[in-house]
Amino acid sequence: MPSRVDATGTGEQGRSFDPEASVRLQSAVLGTSYGFALSLLAATVVAVWVAYDEGKAVERFFFLFGGFVAVLVAPLLGKSCSTQMTVRILGGAAALVGAFASAIYLAQSLGTGSQAWDFAAGWGLSANPNLIAQLLAMTAPVLGAVLWIPWTQKRRGSTLLVGGLLMLSLTTLTLTGSRGAFLGVGAIGAAFGYFRLRGVLKRRFQSSRWLWLLDGAALLSVAGAALVYVVIVASPRLDAQLGIQDASALSRLDLWRSSLPLIADYYFTGSGLGAAVMVYATYAYLLHVPYLYHAHNLYLHLALEQGVVALLAWLGLVVATAVYAVGALRIAKRPIRVFLIGGLAGLGAFLVHSLFEAELFYSALAAFVFFTPTLLLWGASTAYEVAVEGIQPVHFSSASLAGGLVFGLATPFLLAALMSGGEARWEANLGAVLQTQVELGTYQRPPWSFQDEVRRRLRAELTPAQLHFEAALALNPSQPTAHRRLGAIALAQGAFERAKTHLLAAYASAPYDRATRQMLGEIYALEGDVDAAMQMWQGLDFSQGQLMVRQWWYQALGEPEQVERLNNAIRAYQRLQ
Repeated sequence: MPSRVDATGTGEQGRSFDPEASVRLQSAVLGTSYGFALSLLAATVVAVWVAYDEGKAVERFFFLFGGFVAVLVAPLLGKSCSTQMTVRILGGAAALVGAFASAIYLAQSLGTGSQAWDFAAGWGLSANPNLIAQLLAMTAPVLGAVLWIPWTQKRRGSTLLVGGLLMLSLTTLTLTGSRGAFLGVGAIGAAFGYFRLRGVLKRRFQSSRWLWLLDGAALLSVAGAALVYVVIVASPRLDAQLGIQDASALSRLDLWRSSLPLIADYYFTGSGLGAAVMVYATYAYLLHVPYLYHAHNLYLHLALEQGVVALLAWLGLVVATAVYAVGALRIAKRPIRVFLIGGLAGLGAFLVHSLFEAELFYSALAAFVFFTPTLLLWGASTAYEVAVEGIQPVHFSSASLAGGLVFGLATPFLLAALMSGGEARWEANLGAVLQTQVELGTYQRPPWSFQDEVRRRLRAELTPAQLHFEAALALNPSQPTAHRRLGAIALAQGAFERAKTHLLAAYASAPYDRATRQMLGEIYALEGDVDAAMQMWQGLDFSQGQLMVRQWWYQALGEPEQVERLNNAIRAYQRLQ
């Protein structure tokens, strides 16, 4: 039997391929996908372990666990299914998800279907437009691919059914008004147009010059869009220059910017599954009650609750899955090829939308963030199996699979360590976790009125966290997490000079950190330096009553002089607004 086989009958593209090399390559990529999935699972387990609320963390873990199982089992199921069965099962799953989400949203919007709504709410599916939009943005392209199959085969009944479900999904998606979803679908439409144009140019022109120009323009467009996004998030000074005045946009930007210091605080371990709401309130917005439940950005939320390792593992899983699917496109029969293209489009739309939303990941349906990776792993495995059917027995290459597995497992941890900046961040991370466990694990309303009470009364319990912060500063004297956290503890305990020293150091390292600026402005106000306090508070959003809470705190302490000084600064600040 020749080692090189003409794949015209299977791939319909006239290309030849080496089955043995194909098995080794697909095994390596699949092993890498498994490795990234397992490293993400390991990071998730750590996030359960460090969480201050174990019950909530375990609940969130089980919301996600089904997604991990689906990703790991999908390639095995794909290899045991025919093309027709794969398309029917996965297309049917996409249709059910889209139809159910659409029905629930439309019923709730029209004020009907209360029984269906109550049932869905019990399972965590709310009519939140962003959650519905995330589900529909990733399933609609799959339905579009499924529609193409009966359309070309002239199966009228199936075409009408799938076409009706697709129209229902698109109509509902439009009604949600989710700009992030529209942007995701638009980006996928632009990508489709690019590949179509590229195919036309390739057929009509012998020279590759036009292809190089088109590819270069596409690459620059993607890189430019990514750069603009990152620069806008990282640079508050650009808001006025770019004319960003929309309240919703400014709110999201402020949230994303406030997320970055917290991600640095819990860099390796994350703050814990289900912990984001009170972590935001306590350590970013300096509130004592829940305010924001998630980051409205899947990547930031993942990094905050599960650590940078989890974010790198998720990105690695997405890339490895896409590579696995793209490899299958070369040899797949047309129906499964079209289906895989739909899956890649759904994944792309979800990834773009996730830059602006994390509602699905935060919900009880969190496992559905793995929907498109599962679909692609299953569909691609079917394509690989069918492509070499009748040529030779198909087995996973154990060595390649193991090599990819080790690579996927190790890479997120190694990259996170290399980007961490050294041992000081690890010490600061440990201190932040211990502080969070003591403070948020103790604080309840009632009987506690202020979190500063916890910091005053549980001094001994906070000592281990402070020792880790001190160790971080011994390794890196400018470590911002350690300075900010020590400053906050000192401020609550009334050690104003020590608090000021730490907060000034934190401000020097991270001048845009919201919490640092609010606390430092408070110290200036207590010193009677109104101008310095106003300068430090300039541009901060106090609409949630942060300054009023601080007034109440000093009133509860019985410090009328401090209350008066703080009031003077607050009144002066409010006159400028």
